[in-house]
Amino acid sequence: MQLTKQTDYAVRVLIYLATAPRSKICTVAQMASALDISSNNLAKIVNRFAAQGLITTVRGRHGGMKINADTLDCRMGDLVASFETDKELARCEQPTCVLSKQCRWRQILAASLQHMIEYMNQYRLRDLLHDTDWLEQVLQLPPSDSLQ
Repeated sequence: MQLTKQTDYAVRVLIYLATAPRSKICTVAQMASALDISSNNLAKIVNRFAAQGLITTVRGRHGGMKINADTLDCRMGDLVASFETDKELARCEQPTCVLSKQCRWRQILAASLQHMIEYMNQYRLRDLLHDTDWLEQVLQLPPSDSLQ
């Protein structure tokens, strides 16, 4: 599995929102500028996170979004798996492989993918926030006290 851009962007969005001060409402435009990602891509990700309950959105003129506190404990493997629709490492049917009836390669690849997700699940979103001063600076956010 090669992670899609959308999955990569999703992790970046969560890092951005987790780094922002808890009281700050962030906008798609702010994130697009700081992360150098198109607003359209971010809007899709934000809508998905809102539907999953990972962020809270506020509508209106002064609207935006903020991360929910329990999202900091989100397991990274589960997050990646929820964004990746193509979980096959090899295509045994496209075109049909003459070896597929007796070949164990597909099973080995599926097991390795499962191990990768399990490995990522050893980490939570909060584990990606180890240098918040640097993140605040890079993401153009005002300094906050503590995210922990």
